[in-house]
Amino acid sequence: MTVIRGILATWPGRLFGVALVAVLAGGAVVASRVNAQPAKAEIRTQPVARGSVTQTVAISGSVNASSQVKLAFKAQGKISAIYVSVGQQVTAGQAIATIDTTDLQTTLTQAQQSLKSAQLNYDKAAQSANDAQRSLDQTVQQTQTDIANAQQALTKLQQNYANAKTNALSFGSGLYTDLGAFQSALDTVKTDIDIVLNQLDNSSRNGDIQLNAQNDFKSAQNSLNSAYAPLASAQNLSATVLKPAIDDLQHSLDGIGAAIAEFDSALVAGQDTGHANSDFQQAMLAYNLASSRLQGGLDSVTGPLGTIATDISSAQASLNTTNTRTIKGLDTARTSLANLQSVVTTEQQLGSSIKTKMTQAGTALSTVNDAIGGSIVSAMQNIVSTQQRSAQSIQSAQTNVANQPFNLASAKTSVDNAATSVQNAQANIDAATLTAPSSGVIASIANSVGESSASPFAVLANTAALSLHGTIGEADVAKLKLGQVANVTVDAVGSTTRMTGKVTSVDPVATIQQGVPVYGVDVTIDLPNQQVKPGMSGTANVIIASRQGVLTVPNLAIRTTGGRRYVQVLKDGEAVDADVTFGIANDTVTEVVSGLSEGDLVVLPQTRATATQRVGGGGPGGGPVFIGR
Repeated sequence: MTVIRGILATWPGRLFGVALVAVLAGGAVVASRVNAQPAKAEIRTQPVARGSVTQTVAISGSVNASSQVKLAFKAQGKISAIYVSVGQQVTAGQAIATIDTTDLQTTLTQAQQSLKSAQLNYDKAAQSANDAQRSLDQTVQQTQTDIANAQQALTKLQQNYANAKTNALSFGSGLYTDLGAFQSALDTVKTDIDIVLNQLDNSSRNGDIQLNAQNDFKSAQNSLNSAYAPLASAQNLSATVLKPAIDDLQHSLDGIGAAIAEFDSALVAGQDTGHANSDFQQAMLAYNLASSRLQGGLDSVTGPLGTIATDISSAQASLNTTNTRTIKGLDTARTSLANLQSVVTTEQQLGSSIKTKMTQAGTALSTVNDAIGGSIVSAMQNIVSTQQRSAQSIQSAQTNVANQPFNLASAKTSVDNAATSVQNAQANIDAATLTAPSSGVIASIANSVGESSASPFAVLANTAALSLHGTIGEADVAKLKLGQVANVTVDAVGSTTRMTGKVTSVDPVATIQQGVPVYGVDVTIDLPNQQVKPGMSGTANVIIASRQGVLTVPNLAIRTTGGRRYVQVLKDGEAVDADVTFGIANDTVTEVVSGLSEGDLVVLPQTRATATQRVGGGGPGGGPVFIGR
């Protein structure tokens, strides 16, 4: 120590001391940086905010004239002259083209020869009666087939009616049993909740709940207590809505049964079934009303069950955390919770099963309604009318055999038709020059001089109105409806020139393009820009849904795991999963229907970045330390 003090007393010694201190400080910095914990990654968030979401379907295609007239010659022939060109404006009555009349003259000659042949056939018909006898034989055979088919149709209707009647009348007893079980199960849920809460209280009094598990234990109790409110709502709706609807349904089914019995009796007795049909319609009206009320009542009762199931799940989760799952004193409560969840699930499934049975009953009643409404009576009457028509057909054929002048009349018709063909051929020669029926622009010409005329030969476009025609896939076509508004842009005039339009046509049947079914769509432009011409390519964004002032989250925040879509919310500095009901979406944001509140911070994916950490010695400012001598 004395030597060091001696060295420090001199000027070089002082420099050595400064250097020594810097070295020691640098070593401390190195040790500090080596031993420091890495910084916690920053969580990127964005608040839930209100905004507008507009969902569109894009249709790419080309601009066309909204209306076109296809111009064709009345007869085929070679083009001898064309007086217009594509894109030329024409007026009504202006000559378009002329065809060579040589072929038309040949057609006229052939028509004249056909007329002579028809005249010869007319002469032969006067002496022939064989066809009349053959026609009679065929008529007899056909009428027998018609009567048999009518009888088979009646038998099938009667069988369908019998089956549907049995199903409709027998469904009531099973339905009432299910409804009774459905209502009583609500009391079971109430009892089971009470049991679980008592078990939790016992665990608390027994000192089973450690200090670190108190919060989770209270959360489980709160979740179960929260289930009482929706359960009370379900029980109240069961008594005030569901029970009266069940009574009304039973009364209406009694009326339906009485009307069916009345119809069967009248049908067997051959009496008028109109009164039975009227009674059945009244009963069906009451049934439909009661059925609608019953289904609405079921929905209103099963709705709170979903909330109860969620509360039970929350309680289960609270009893299975890191702090609570090792507590043996909670095992009984966990088992009871599982049983309670099973009861609620069974109750929900029973409600769905009841609605399914009601749908099946409605289908059966629809068949019964058709039968009572007239299908069976009509089928019975059809047999009688078919028999009458058959007798009349046979009589007519027999008369025809004896009345050969009919054949002469038929042959005379052939002569008249041949004469008409001669007149048409002559008219075609007279109409060898094609003219424009109205003013417009020649959109296309199919032929050149010397070629055979196509049909159509030319297309005359009305350029005063334009539409964008494109195609859309099967996944989006169901979203389109006539009259929907669209924003239209045309590439050639720039994206800033926007026009509006409406969907005016959607193909009812798909066409296959490169193995993929697509549907043609027309969007008529309201006020076309003067620069837009037919044939230009463009895009129509059809607005199919729009929400204003709704909660939104960025699409980046939405996560999908095992088919479940959710977001993470920042709570107390931690990212917590949150179940959310989503609405419509566009390319950037998605509507939030429920599960989040305005201002909640949703977690975004972390950006990829490389953090560089340097460990090494150095003096103040990171530079090296030099020791002077």
